[in-house]
Amino acid sequence: MSASIEGGTLHCARHPHTETVLRCGRCDTPICARCLVMSPVGARCPTCAQVKRFATGLKTPELAKAIGYGIGLAAIGTLILTFIPFLGLFGYAALGFGVGEVVSIGANRKRVPALAPIAVACLFVGFWVGTLGLLVYNGNPLSVGLVLVPLLLLFRGLSVAGIAASPLIGLLIGALLAWMRVR
Repeated sequence: MSASIEGGTLHCARHPHTETVLRCGRCDTPICARCLVMSPVGARCPTCAQVKRFATGLKTPELAKAIGYGIGLAAIGTLILTFIPFLGLFGYAALGFGVGEVVSIGANRKRVPALAPIAVACLFVGFWVGTLGLLVYNGNPLSVGLVLVPLLLLFRGLSVAGIAASPLIGLLIGALLAWMRVR
């Protein structure tokens, strides 16, 4: 990687066909706008800036942990909210935030765009699993009709400070918080 000077014109050390007037502030190597890395102390070449590439993808075990943690917390939270109905919308909002947090923990705090919809899906699937588990625990035989009951229960009325609301509204608020927590 050598810079050539022909008639006073510098050429980038990494892109020899690109003319430049820039130099690395540390090693004085000619750099073009494509190579330039801004650092707190000025322009650097990629070598001096020590640009590191971080893995932004999720590994399969991280993805499995994130989904497992999210569905598990959502199911347990749904059971708790069933026994403490006065929490209403606030309970579902807190549950959504908690699901977003545990999905983030399961993914080792990686900021991956795919985690936001995963957190939302975990919240709804966890609601379904928790409600279905409670129905089976109460002695209802597992059947196709029973599997659909949690979906119908999304629309049952709750009263929060005199305002009627359904679990669907609470889950949508929780889904927004879960989305925002992992994005």
